Amino acid sequence: MNNQARSVDPVAWCAYAGMAVALPTALWRLPLAMGATLGTPAAWREEQSIPGTGVWYLLLLSVVQLAAIACMLFLAADPKMVTPRWLPARLHRLVPAMIGGAGVAGALVLLLLVTMSVIAWDKVDPFAGTDYDAWAWLCAICYLLAALWPPLLAAASVGYLRRHRRASSPA
Repeated sequence: MNNQARSVDPVAWCAYAGMAVALPTALWRLPLAMGATLGTPAAWREEQSIPGTGVWYLLLLSVVQLAAIACMLFLAADPKMVTPRWLPARLHRLVPAMIGGAGVAGALVLLLLVTMSVIAWDKVDPFAGTDYDAWAWLCAICYLLAALWPPLLAAASVGYLRRHRRASSPA
């Protein structure tokens, strides 16, 4: 087996790692939306209208997050695989720029959201002000992992843009 086949693609690694660290928070919310308490305090559930209208917020947030996670697959794929054949040849070069640009923009938005969540952690954490049990630690770990999503997405996006800018540059 040649060395090239064995080497790890850092762009794909960052994209897959970003997907992996973002997934737990989306999955954490789904059982809450389906009626499981996951140890969350009754006062917090009442404040969030769970069960009730808060369930729709949980579902929408998880669906949006899962869609964003799925979009990271584009960073791990060759642009030729995701570029429509009917697209004019001169526009084929725009596809990697759009994918990488969307990733950079997403990383900036996520960085802002993570920063705001850290600042207001007592409002984000359903277990704020309570003794931490296993459920609380599981929730905290899910959200701590999600804090790694913006830098991994940024690294994958910038690497993707650099790779495809070099590939499209005249030799």
